Amino acid sequence: MKLISTLSVCKGFAMCRGHITSNDFYEYTQEDVSSDARFSQIFYLLEGSGTVYNGDGSYHNKSDVSNAWDIRYFYKKPYKFVAGDRGATWICINPIPADKFFDMVLIKQSTSIQGTEEEQNIICVKGTAIINDKQLKQFNYARIPNGKVANITVPEGSELLYIKR
Repeated sequence: MKLISTLSVCKGFAMCRGHITSNDFYEYTQEDVSSDARFSQIFYLLEGSGTVYNGDGSYHNKSDVSNAWDIRYFYKKPYKFVAGDRGATWICINPIPADKFFDMVLIKQSTSIQGTEEEQNIICVKGTAIINDKQLKQFNYARIPNGKVANITVPEGSELLYIKR
């Protein structure tokens, strides 16, 4: 079984969510990896495990829960994701435009981030977080404006993606 859907379209990126059952696969076609809002540059595994294969079937990478991958390597290159024996559930960050990539850091502890002229976003991928006294729930995001500071409190077990470009 495969379930792939757009979670939300945000300013500058789309969030997509997917699930496949054990040992099933999802192939990202040439069209998928070249199109705005369809190219998944950042991949975060919520549950299960999986392996990524190049378009020619050769091994590329393996991931378990709470790993984030930057897969810009696959821009305009087809690839296949194969779920492990427990299946796989993930969230992807798709840059808009597709070729304007994000740098990414997985945040697992409290920190502060200074806003700059770069486009900066915090995405809650697991649990909840507090940013400047406001709660950020799972699959929601907050922008960090230029000149502002984001004071981020990350409770145990929560994880955030910090993306900037």
